[in-house]
Amino acid sequence: MAMIATPAWSQSTGADEGAIVVTGIRATIQDSIEAKRESTEVFDALSAEEIGDIPALSIGEALETLTGAASHREQGGATEISIRGLGPFLGSTVINGRIASNGSGDRSVNFSQFPSELFSKIGIYKTQAASYIEGGVAGQIALESIKPLDYGKRRFQGNFKLNANPDNLDIDADQRFQKFGYRITGSYVDQFQLGDAELGISLGYSRNKTTNPEQEANVSNTIRACVVDPTDTGDGVFDDGNCDTSGGTIDGLRDGTVTDDFVIARNSYAFRSNITDDTRDSFFGALQFKPSPDVDINADFQYSKRLFREQRSDLNFAEGRRIDGLGDANAIPGYPLIYTETGALRQFTNEQRIEAVSEYLERDEEYYGGGLSLDAQVSDRVKISLDGSYSRTQRVEQAVQIRFRTEDNEDITGAAAWPNAFESDGSSTNDRVETAVQILQNGSQGLNFVTQNFDVTNHDLFANDPRLRADLEQDRFNSVWAFRGDVEYEMDGFVNTLQAGARYQQLRYRDVPGALGASRFENSYNDTDGTGALAVANRECRTSFPESGFLSSISGGNPLITNVDSSGNVIGTYNSFATFDALCIAQVLEREDPSGLQFDEDGVPIYPSGNFDSAQNTDVTERSMAAYIQANFDGDLGDTPIRGNAGLRVVKTLVNSTGFRSDFNVVLDDVDGDGTAGFVLVEDTTNLIQRQTKNSYTEFLPSLNIVAEFQPNLLGRFAIYRSLSRPDPSSLGDGRVFSFNDDDEFATPADAIAGGFNNVSATGNPLTEPLLSWNFDAGLEWYPNEDTILAFNAYYKSFDGGFDAIGFTETFTINNQDIDLFTTSVATSDDTSRIYGVEITAAHRLSYLPEPLDGLGFKVSYNYADSNFEFEDDTLGAITTPTPTGTTVSNGLIVPSNLFGFSKHVLAAQLYYEIGPFDFQGVYKYRSNYFQQFVATPGRVRYVDDVSVFEARVSFRLNKNVKFTLEGINLFNEPRTNYRGAPDDFGAIQVYGPRYFAGVQFKF
Repeated sequence: MAMIATPAWSQSTGADEGAIVVTGIRATIQDSIEAKRESTEVFDALSAEEIGDIPALSIGEALETLTGAASHREQGGATEISIRGLGPFLGSTVINGRIASNGSGDRSVNFSQFPSELFSKIGIYKTQAASYIEGGVAGQIALESIKPLDYGKRRFQGNFKLNANPDNLDIDADQRFQKFGYRITGSYVDQFQLGDAELGISLGYSRNKTTNPEQEANVSNTIRACVVDPTDTGDGVFDDGNCDTSGGTIDGLRDGTVTDDFVIARNSYAFRSNITDDTRDSFFGALQFKPSPDVDINADFQYSKRLFREQRSDLNFAEGRRIDGLGDANAIPGYPLIYTETGALRQFTNEQRIEAVSEYLERDEEYYGGGLSLDAQVSDRVKISLDGSYSRTQRVEQAVQIRFRTEDNEDITGAAAWPNAFESDGSSTNDRVETAVQILQNGSQGLNFVTQNFDVTNHDLFANDPRLRADLEQDRFNSVWAFRGDVEYEMDGFVNTLQAGARYQQLRYRDVPGALGASRFENSYNDTDGTGALAVANRECRTSFPESGFLSSISGGNPLITNVDSSGNVIGTYNSFATFDALCIAQVLEREDPSGLQFDEDGVPIYPSGNFDSAQNTDVTERSMAAYIQANFDGDLGDTPIRGNAGLRVVKTLVNSTGFRSDFNVVLDDVDGDGTAGFVLVEDTTNLIQRQTKNSYTEFLPSLNIVAEFQPNLLGRFAIYRSLSRPDPSSLGDGRVFSFNDDDEFATPADAIAGGFNNVSATGNPLTEPLLSWNFDAGLEWYPNEDTILAFNAYYKSFDGGFDAIGFTETFTINNQDIDLFTTSVATSDDTSRIYGVEITAAHRLSYLPEPLDGLGFKVSYNYADSNFEFEDDTLGAITTPTPTGTTVSNGLIVPSNLFGFSKHVLAAQLYYEIGPFDFQGVYKYRSNYFQQFVATPGRVRYVDDVSVFEARVSFRLNKNVKFTLEGINLFNEPRTNYRGAPDDFGAIQVYGPRYFAGVQFKF
């Protein structure tokens, strides 16, 4: 026998005979308004009466429609969520009341892995109560799957959506993984009477198979400052062709004694065409058992597995730092040096090796999560709750990469490749090409190149240095164990309940972030002209350029590459380049010149297994204990009804970070045998030294939330609370990442050691303290009817502590000698800073308009924030260096960024229209620029530019059992643009294109 119950966040599932039942987007907005009104804390939510009715493709897309929520996008989909313009570092996420693990190295949840159909409730708590799990300075995202007994009826449901991506359809049929994508979701909910007991079961499964191709222009993330001083030919832009600024000059720029301009040079500039395949399987299950009305036992389990495959084809212009200051005798005329006040390059000429780089990448990610809870009413006044949970994520990313380079004025047959190629000494052989690089010029939003007598579409010209790498790119493991117990005592009077509880959590995070030592197989093959492995692989593994409209949406009508002769006359223009099949090349190179790389039955290389015991890796264990007491009250203050809670949470955290130090070798990797290029850094793990760094802190977090009913439809809210956000697990590592120029020209290993290191970056700092803030919220909310809300909430946060980029000298053993290298990290500072903001929510249905316009309605939410928080880049920002007498702070060459993930403006606007069985919805989402951290090198500053995304949905309900849908996201093909270091210094632009979905839903 089925049992009927009422979900906590939504309208009753039952309906009186003859009552009007509201469905679709209008019902979702009504439920959202009601949830906000009834909450004690500042809260925004989406809930659905029926499973699968949340109007979004993923949890990330759904959350973006809530006030103050904005996403970071990868492969065109919403992933990490920021609250009130702040990054995921300052928020937390719970799934069924529990912290979940992830594979990103931070404390966010990758929402794109969870289909919205398998959740019934999604909410964001903007203020904190003592009973909530700590960690949300910005807020806490709460996701809930259904409880089958509370749902109260049997339901079979199936969803099928067909996915079409125009950019994918533009890819050559023989090269793309699949033509169309699809998404299948099924769920089953039922209830059973077992004597006096009740049992509920719910099961859900989803398979999502999509394509998310990317078109990309990018530059390397390694940056260096180069002084622009025409009188100095031994330093900066006017040096020997390897733009750099020596110690004295860079120090002078920092302290102001050198007043010349400078430019920010990069190692390389590139185009990339990505062909992708993304397959995700998700399973959710829950059991709810009530042996009696006073006992409620719940068990739930979630599983998600993702396999992401990507074929990358790059045209790489290496040695981008070789800037011609005034232009040498062979420089392409008409392209003078252009740069901005911040040092961001806009145009320059140089000599570059041009590379065809092919890569095949696989990312395999698996998530398990679940728990068991017990709620028992042990007496008329006492209720106890117990909960245990576990989740784990492992993400493994592996790649095989092939590089072909330009040869010394020869193609693969040995014939002359391009005329007028000169070394600086006048010799006629040169594997570099005179090139002009244009960045954000002539209406282009990306890169444009001019080459001299070099046809980038000619496969024959990539005739040198065949290098194969098979890498374990990353292996991340994250697990979370947690146990909690709560007791609630019911009282009479103004304070109606008292709550108390305790919680224990153990988090483990391990990471192999790069490719050194045991994590990499590398070999350079015989490329003897016309007879070696290179020529065979080059011929056998050529592919046609995979797409016709490459970067056309952002090129400003300019050709991507222009080829000119020695007089500057145009002899060719190209919007494509020579591409190769990476897996094919690996197989042919090994067939022609075996070096030991093995392949599986599908022809994919067997990658190195990696080693967690390495100098670059992260291994962190974090234990946290928390206890709280909270009083909930409900009564009158004079003639004004009030309700709320007051409490105190005490949190103790213990961090144990394991790091390693090892020896390194700089070795020659040069197939030509002339000893002028190709030095690489290799880790020697035979002499590992383990070290452990521990840290602990205890914090007190009081909170007060008050809701006052000034009038029946007018509420006021006030909250004051102290909150903390712990550093990301990846930021607590004790490893080291080396930035080494393996393409520079060095005659000996000693020269490479002396000049090859750009810097050493710490993978984190185990002694980093949490970010603490005092928070104040005040709001006024008007609810004239169930379809309408107008709410204003203002907030202020005062932060105790900040983050400094610090520098220090650390000794490493390289080639059996001790070398002092400058190392940068991030440390907690004593700074104070603040953020204030206001958020506005408005929703209304125009039901008073004449038919058929009475079906129109809208919802708009906007968040504005301002902050004086400062974070310095670890390369060109202000760096604090410890000294025997204290510390010194160097002036930064680029401006500091704000908080991680901070956006000043966040807007979501929805317009809907219901007419009969049709339901139309348009959603516009905007987020202003923000700082997005790198995981492996958290001290490096990267900005993501403003982004606007438009989505549209239409549904047609055939009857109570069948509904058809059409959906589109990123309809205006909005790209994502990154800047590195300086806010106007171009880093990358990715074009994803729109995506369309056609679906049908069955309910029985």
